[in-house]
Amino acid sequence: MTAPLLRVKMESGQIWDDPSEDLLFELLSDMERGEEQFLVMDRLTDTTGQTFVQVARTDAGGYQVEYREGDEDHHFQAFAEDKRIVHSVITSWAFDLPGWRNALPWAPLQFTDCR
Repeated sequence: MTAPLLRVKMESGQIWDDPSEDLLFELLSDMERGEEQFLVMDRLTDTTGQTFVQVARTDAGGYQVEYREGDEDHHFQAFAEDKRIVHSVITSWAFDLPGWRNALPWAPLQFTDCR
């Protein structure tokens, strides 16, 4: 048995290793039904723990999608209304398929200093 490459964590604490394209769609459907509010998918091959994609439901019923590749200067967000577009983006990210970076209008995520 090989070690998983990806891990999805849901708001409820449920964990899925190496999710399929179909499972990712079902998890987004759970979010659409209000059963979950967010998911985080980590790339386990990154030993820093700073390579991930995450999706949250917005108050307006859309999706906030974020990805991070290293430090906070490489953390981006985009918003989408269509679950199928979100599914395509996170699936393409998960399986290293081309095109996901051009599917949404990504913007750097701004962090504020809370000190």
